[in-house]
Amino acid sequence: MDEIAIRDPRPADAEPLEELITSHFSEGSSYGVDLGIGDPTYRVLVAVEADAGGDANGGGVEGGGDDGDDDAILGVMALREFDDPVDVAEEMYFFDDPGLLPAAELYGHLEMGYVRDGATGRGIGSRLLERLHEIGAERGVDLFLADSWYHGGDDSPEKLFGAHGYETVHREPIERPAAECPKCEETCTCEAALAVRRVAGTEP
Repeated sequence: MDEIAIRDPRPADAEPLEELITSHFSEGSSYGVDLGIGDPTYRVLVAVEADAGGDANGGGVEGGGDDGDDDAILGVMALREFDDPVDVAEEMYFFDDPGLLPAAELYGHLEMGYVRDGATGRGIGSRLLERLHEIGAERGVDLFLADSWYHGGDDSPEKLFGAHGYETVHREPIERPAAECPKCEETCTCEAALAVRRVAGTEP
């Protein structure tokens, strides 16, 4: 198994993480990275090569030193907690209707799920997602959700979420010319999708 460590973010990670994320978007797009340092309701995790430092269980000190090896960052994913579906809807990127969400006591909204080009296929997304599942369950999250961009590429979130017990409860086509899509070549087949996973043993 690849030696991958999962750790908390450091202040110096903001710029390389923004570059990693925007590399998946159309040219000219930008993304402001919130590292969540000091916010107990927002947990960001980064994946790095194990020899670049960090704790394999994501137990690094939040806001710690900034001496990490930026080039070794392989992926990122975050979890934000909400107890009100209206607040979740305001946070989602593709949808704004709280009526799309199943009932829950505490929602865990997954954000910033990206893996560096060339590092896919190593289980990085799964490692990040599994660790966030553990963190969320420990804090009382009973429904995890993600509003995601489903596309035909090998790194489509649909494959990751499907492998981890998520159900896609809503999807809509993203209508745009293929020339404006960073994944499709002839016809854009991308969809905006809402995927959910209820924690075992919890009831709506």
